[in-house]
Amino acid sequence: MNRNFVWLLGTRTADCKTRKRFASAHSSSSLVWPSLFVFLIGFLSLSTSCSSVQSSVEAIVTGETPTDATYAGRQHFPVTPHEAVECLITIAPYEGWEVVSTGEEHSTHGVQGAFFRLEPLKPSGDKKTLSGVFYAEPSGSYVHVSEQNGLPEPLVEPLIAEIKKNSRSIAR
Repeated sequence: MNRNFVWLLGTRTADCKTRKRFASAHSSSSLVWPSLFVFLIGFLSLSTSCSSVQSSVEAIVTGETPTDATYAGRQHFPVTPHEAVECLITIAPYEGWEVVSTGEEHSTHGVQGAFFRLEPLKPSGDKKTLSGVFYAEPSGSYVHVSEQNGLPEPLVEPLIAEIKKNSRSIAR
């Protein structure tokens, strides 16, 4: 008997007196390739579609998408957005930057924080004018850290130190 045939149970015909036997001529090896093909197509489509899941989840949670490749996340501060801007104004000249303008960031929900615009003290090819926003949140504020649209990475640590220094002087 040929093992490549799959036998089905017999069934009765319309007159209920004779039985018919059906056989399928599909070989098991002929089913492997289509199954493998379907599996590979499914796997490839899932792997390529899931590559942007992290940024999609961030966009859903925050309502914003990362705007550039140098986006390094958020830095949270235990002060209001306006206090964070004041501290940035204090430390920026020591780090080679100048805060040239500040103001309130508005949206359809009202005031969301304080914006700032930084320019390098000495113009050079690698430093350019940057803008960012300290957004208000229940625990204080946060800012996007980025070299293209936000707070530059080299200013994060000095800003944290200045905020800690100011919070200690207020606590006394």
